[in-house]
Amino acid sequence: MKTHLFTVLAAMSLSACNPDRGPEYTTPAEFGEVTVSPQTMAFDSEVRVKVSVSCPYGLRNVCILYMLDGDESDVRTEPPADVTSFDYEGVIPRQRAGRKVTFRIRAITAYNVPSYTQLREYTVPDEEEEESEQPI
Repeated sequence: MKTHLFTVLAAMSLSACNPDRGPEYTTPAEFGEVTVSPQTMAFDSEVRVKVSVSCPYGLRNVCILYMLDGDESDVRTEPPADVTSFDYEGVIPRQRAGRKVTFRIRAITAYNVPSYTQLREYTVPDEEEEESEQPI
């Protein structure tokens, strides 16, 4: 009996040391179409970004990463969402006229696999430039 118990424990220990990880450690989150509103940027408006995000192994965090005038130290994130699929909505606050805003959505799965949408950018127009209406 002791030999049988020892054999079972040894087999369990060896299987726990398996260096091959499952797909949950390499599968990134998937994004739907990113929608931005307003479609035409105004100097005094915030920007709402919406996207559906999913991962069969769970999501730990989804956020907007944005840079102002290329300054990566000025990155803001939204609170985490602990679900496998949901429609994310985040807000980039109003910025001063003339500022260039670059952003993308980042999702981190429950197994720490990051994924990103493509970068998008816009420049906040001046009051006078608003008539030309620059789309995002």
